[in-house]
Amino acid sequence: MFTLTMHPASEGDCLQLSWGTTWSPHHAIIDLGRTRDYKALAPKLRELRRVELFVVSHIDADHIEGAVPMVNEASAPFIPADVWYNGYHHLEAAGKRRASKLHALGSVQAEKLSNGIHKFDWPWNRAFGASGIASVDTPLAGPLLLEGGLKITLLSPGDAELAALEPFWARELAKANLRPFDPDNPKPDAPVGLHTLSTLNVAALAAQSFKPDRTEPNGSSIAFLAEYGGRVALLGADAFPDVIERSLRALGYSETKRLKVDLFKICHHGSQRNTSPALLKLLDCTRFAISTDGSRHNHPDAPTIARILINDTIRWKVLYFNFEQPNTNTWQRRETEQEFGFACVFPGKGDLGLTIDI
Repeated sequence: MFTLTMHPASEGDCLQLSWGTTWSPHHAIIDLGRTRDYKALAPKLRELRRVELFVVSHIDADHIEGAVPMVNEASAPFIPADVWYNGYHHLEAAGKRRASKLHALGSVQAEKLSNGIHKFDWPWNRAFGASGIASVDTPLAGPLLLEGGLKITLLSPGDAELAALEPFWARELAKANLRPFDPDNPKPDAPVGLHTLSTLNVAALAAQSFKPDRTEPNGSSIAFLAEYGGRVALLGADAFPDVIERSLRALGYSETKRLKVDLFKICHHGSQRNTSPALLKLLDCTRFAISTDGSRHNHPDAPTIARILINDTIRWKVLYFNFEQPNTNTWQRRETEQEFGFACVFPGKGDLGLTIDI
């Protein structure tokens, strides 16, 4: 068994990797979505009891906000063997490794998730010797083996991306209501109007110039390869594509020696700034997963899907979505599917979230 479940997490992520056997499964949880998402999912998460890894990929609210009601509970909903999360002191350490001058931000030293990790007495970045989680730049960034045989290779972030986040830390935590004095029940976000493309010119969409994401929180995203039973999944969080590309090249992959990936959980919910043609050219992959209800930012962006389709016009491709919404439904067009050789997969009727057999 090797599966990825994209739980319903509004415009964000709450992912569950499961591996092993049906009678002896192992699990990893990556992010907890928004507050309302965690409250709805908490009963399912409690059923797991123990997880091998809990990852908070970065501090964007749609990934971390659900951690606040979790750490406010009297007891932990599950017991992780390790927690991967880059706190402020990890950014500071990354900056020191880069000989950067840092500024004191005392207001975030006791931010809520860090306090919650200590409250539950969870191990914190144990696999990295309690230091920050950074690819390439740290001696412990090589492949890691979790209980049950799951191998993880870190691809993002690097020290540069962690150090760049430090000046923006307090502002981003304020947006996510994670400062000690912020309320635990955030105000609901005003929905952004959705739209459906009236026409689909895939070639023209794919040809649009790529403009990379440069937002510091996304750059700090923990992204990694997960390998089990000869199968490989790439979990991209909201990472920069050039950082993942840099790590893959450091591992020896290139356009002529591509990495075989059985499932790519696309970066940043399908944002056109986080899936570059250059990254796609390094991957031998025909199955792509996108997690978002499209309620903010109108993700996934049409150019992202178009780049995926144009990158490989020969083989059959599958696009997995955990929500039916205008920006995903627009790709359910028989003529487009037939022309570019792909199918769209959505949750079944009445299902919450989507489980994919990797």
